[in-house]
Amino acid sequence: MLISRFSISRRWLTVALVIFYPTVLFVGGSLKDEYSHVTQYISELNALGTSWSWQIGYLGFLTLGLLGILLLLVVVPHAKLSGISHIGGWLLIAEPVAYIGSAFAPCDLGCPTEGSLSQNIHNLLSLVTLPVTTLGLVFLSFNKRLTVPKRMGWLLLAAAFITLYTLALLPDLAPWRGLLQRTAEGTLYGCLCAVSWHLLGTHNSMVKQYD
Repeated sequence: MLISRFSISRRWLTVALVIFYPTVLFVGGSLKDEYSHVTQYISELNALGTSWSWQIGYLGFLTLGLLGILLLLVVVPHAKLSGISHIGGWLLIAEPVAYIGSAFAPCDLGCPTEGSLSQNIHNLLSLVTLPVTTLGLVFLSFNKRLTVPKRMGWLLLAAAFITLYTLALLPDLAPWRGLLQRTAEGTLYGCLCAVSWHLLGTHNSMVKQYD
């Protein structure tokens, strides 16, 4: 019984992430004067020299990143992945690591392509995170235990994520970059949390059979 209860409690990590992610975004945005979720990047919530920057960075982004890593540490071993798909599962750690990096290396206001040392480190993190996360999703599609539609689903998620994020980086779409970025991340995190909830629920059912 103790093992079963422990497994169930880990399933609620998905709930914590689902709740905490929008909380950081919208509560953080409400603390900033004239902040726009449509036109500004998420990273600008803790931009250097702005109000509430360190609180949002360390209490928001850092906590969000640690929560994401913890969820992956719990879910990936239960996913029964092998080979390249197993590598794909761990490559997804790039996303929460990027949030942790944003806490310690915040961007300049406006997130320019060049700026302070902190901005340049921030840009480097983004440059690494986007392709690594996309590659992780593609690798997950190689899981032979999945049906063809589910394998295609991982590829579709990878395509949607990288396409939306790339569009957010285009100067011509700057008035919509915040919305595009949120759509990319929201779609990614929503799908990953749904899969995590299912995987941990399946594991719980197996544990109860032997409890």
